[in-house]
Amino acid sequence: MSRRLAAAAQLALSFVVMTAIPVGVHAQVEAPFQNREEREIYGDTDGSGSILDSANPMDLLNQIRRATAMDDATPPSDAIDAALKAYQNPPKTP
Repeated sequence: MSRRLAAAAQLALSFVVMTAIPVGVHAQVEAPFQNREEREIYGDTDGSGSILDSANPMDLLNQIRRATAMDDATPPSDAIDAALKAYQNPPKTP
């Protein structure tokens, strides 16, 4: 009789477990892309996003760094002119 009781208890327990698990459960995702790079790769952005359009503080700092990286750069025309002058007028050796 204890085998019948154990089998019935196992059947009842398996029924409870099977009915407790919801069918078709999906994870809730707030945004499909985590950062700007993923949006550029997987999304259909046109690149007109704001510098404040970042997913985390480090991404914001990297965007600010990239936006201001070329502020003090030499214009290409000035660099070419300086290189041509240096090539045409080599320094005198003592």
